[in-house]
Amino acid sequence: MEKKNYVVAVDIGSSEVVVAIGSMTDSNIIHIEAIAREATEGMSAGLVDNSQVVSKALKSALERVESELGIKVTDAYATLSGKFVRSARYTDHVFVGDVENCISQADIRSLEERMHNVKAPDDEFIMDLYPIEYKNDNGLKLSRPVGAYSKQLSATYNFILCDKAMSDRLRRCLQQNNISVKEIVPNAMVLHNTIATTDDMQDGAVIVDFGGGVTDVAVLYGGKVRYVASIPIGAKSINADIQTLAIPTSYIEDLKIQYGSAVASLAIDDIIVFQAPKRTQTKNILRKNLAIVIEARLKEIAEWVRNEIKEAGCGSKFMPTLLLTGGGSQMRDIEKLFARELDIMEARTVHPEYGFTEESMLEHISSPADATVASLLVYGAKRGSCTTGKRSEQQQQKPTPRATGLSQYDDVVP
Repeated sequence: MEKKNYVVAVDIGSSEVVVAIGSMTDSNIIHIEAIAREATEGMSAGLVDNSQVVSKALKSALERVESELGIKVTDAYATLSGKFVRSARYTDHVFVGDVENCISQADIRSLEERMHNVKAPDDEFIMDLYPIEYKNDNGLKLSRPVGAYSKQLSATYNFILCDKAMSDRLRRCLQQNNISVKEIVPNAMVLHNTIATTDDMQDGAVIVDFGGGVTDVAVLYGGKVRYVASIPIGAKSINADIQTLAIPTSYIEDLKIQYGSAVASLAIDDIIVFQAPKRTQTKNILRKNLAIVIEARLKEIAEWVRNEIKEAGCGSKFMPTLLLTGGGSQMRDIEKLFARELDIMEARTVHPEYGFTEESMLEHISSPADATVASLLVYGAKRGSCTTGKRSEQQQQKPTPRATGLSQYDDVVP
């Protein structure tokens, strides 16, 4: 039997831990082998608040996928998000070495070396860095700098910075389950892998990923991820607002999805009647009142997104497509609200659909809520497979029960 090259993705979100395992096919696309989800209460806005609670949920999810496939996971890719992850831009230049002032690959490498010598603030580390634009000595952008004439070459790099302590907390949760971390990447840096088209990447798009405690934003332009940010508001905030209408907690999520609307003026003006738990009487609420509460919070998130798009610095001519994803995006009229609030022509709700075998995608990928873990699988497949061993008979017999219940531009210094 041929040994498979597995890729393991771990997404520890504010509401649940998701572990996904895929294998590479001969056509270089991923066959999703198994996915396990486990609710957790040890996270807050992307931050690990209780490593023991999170580690327990991760252990349960890991053991279920391991048992299903008969393997033992020893390393994995992981994502994180929160306000402790941010973008910062830094610009530097070199003088062109050629006497004829013709830019060469050596000049590109010289700039790259200078950028790799840039230091992050003491409490942060650089997760990734890459060029987002080159310019000549007249300030004109160079899409193909090698071969162009100029006395000097400047480049602006995007730096992805993360708080050291926050990353260490996440790493510790995996290590407590004997999992080595191949790489930790920001959610927003991988989302485009499965939901954005080539045109989205090149012409401009903004991904808005609604998680439980965090909404991640990624700005795409010119074939690159130009900017990432995390907004400390997510679906849990909407649910908390709905609870102020005296709605029992167990009803909120279904009520929001089935009857809610992101635009109050489009909501049907009728009464929703339901039976409250452990009560003999029914409870009534106006559907329009439910929509008013939802719209107010989503408008706040939209304003955050507007500010992050501005910070991305793509210019006044930037006319992006809006891609809404994540578990919190599954709401009636949400595209209309964001298109209106951000003055964007096209907004659509998307789910993972690129990079997988059709049969495994139909079996395992069901909604926008799967965007992060699915995109991390694709990212990991590009970086290299994970190490796995054979699961012992003793391990097979003892499954774990399911768990319950920088200023923006100038504080990177050389």
